[in-house]
Amino acid sequence: MIQFVPQYMVAVLGLAVGAAAGIVLAAAMRRRPALANRLIASDAWIAVPLLLAAAGAHLVLIPVVEQQQQMLFGLYGVGLLVTVALGAAGWRIWRLGAVLLPLGSIVAYGYFAGREHEADVVGLVVKLVELAAIGAAVLPVLSARRQTQERRRSVSTG
Repeated sequence: MIQFVPQYMVAVLGLAVGAAAGIVLAAAMRRRPALANRLIASDAWIAVPLLLAAAGAHLVLIPVVEQQQQMLFGLYGVGLLVTVALGAAGWRIWRLGAVLLPLGSIVAYGYFAGREHEADVVGLVVKLVELAAIGAAVLPVLSARRQTQERRRSVSTG
């Protein structure tokens, strides 16, 4: 059963603030040519705001969750912030964090909701945002790989 926990509504604010920060970061990077090439457009405009939204949601939830979850939420939020910083700095490994951190969060939530408590509406919304962040981080890689394969085919047949 899915429940509604009013105290968790603060996560919606965290989602909004994090997404807005991601959009501002993307706009700032676009204005500075030295930074613009570090993240491709879809990463800057889609993946980064989604990752920062998930970070914001978890960080604002720290005061309202159980004590053992507070440290985990804090570490996860910081992990997502570091992931975005690595991407902005041009480190390609950021995609690994952009996939594994949200994936771990989704799996942990599934365990938490299934074994310990019940799922809640806000938690499910945050998990959807994290799932979208995973997709946004993976799709450009898959698209580039497909384009490379098509170029190789056209060169070998041409």
